[in-house]
Amino acid sequence: MSHTFRAAVIPARDRHDLLTECVGSVVDQVDQVIIIDNLSDPPIDVEQWHGRVGVVRIPLDPPNISTFWNTGIALADANAHRAGADQWDIAVLNSDVVVPAGWVQTLSTAMRSTTAVLAYPDQHGGREQLLHTKATPVDLRQRITGYAYLLRGETGLRLDEAMAWWYSDDDLDWRAREQGGALLVPGIPVDHRCPNEAMDERPELTTQAGRDRETFARKWGRTPW
Repeated sequence: MSHTFRAAVIPARDRHDLLTECVGSVVDQVDQVIIIDNLSDPPIDVEQWHGRVGVVRIPLDPPNISTFWNTGIALADANAHRAGADQWDIAVLNSDVVVPAGWVQTLSTAMRSTTAVLAYPDQHGGREQLLHTKATPVDLRQRITGYAYLLRGETGLRLDEAMAWWYSDDDLDWRAREQGGALLVPGIPVDHRCPNEAMDERPELTTQAGRDRETFARKWGRTPW
């Protein structure tokens, strides 16, 4: 079997110490880490990783996290093609996440043993691997962990940029179910250190999340919760 090229995509704004820990947890599990820097002050310095990490600066405010994710995913696709890969994995992580050793390999092996095009960790102590194939609400303990998941890169999945701050991960999850499945994988939870911190600090993002919920509902005729 040919080598599966692997990349990690991490949007970031400030929180430099958290980002350093995030990158440190995943850099040895992938071929390349791509950081999308949205107006960090000071800008993110990747010299400490000696060429193993790249950074793209996107000065977009208010932010559109779906745009950031898509930019990184497109770069990962391009690098996989450049490497001659016929299949590739793309880990998408928030900058406040720390993943355990072997996380990417475990998710990839599970995902590629099924028809799934998306895989994500069970954060609630479940023991059963579940393949979701219907675009419909599920137990919230089984929905996508939007802060840490893996894509089957060659499928070309992208986030819907009409949802700028929230719900585009659920939209991706539902589309993945229709294109082969979204796989919940037990036993490899991540450490999510500061959930919703940005929304607590910037009330306008809460307002945007409400608009994103309305966009999701118009698109699918229902919401994920």
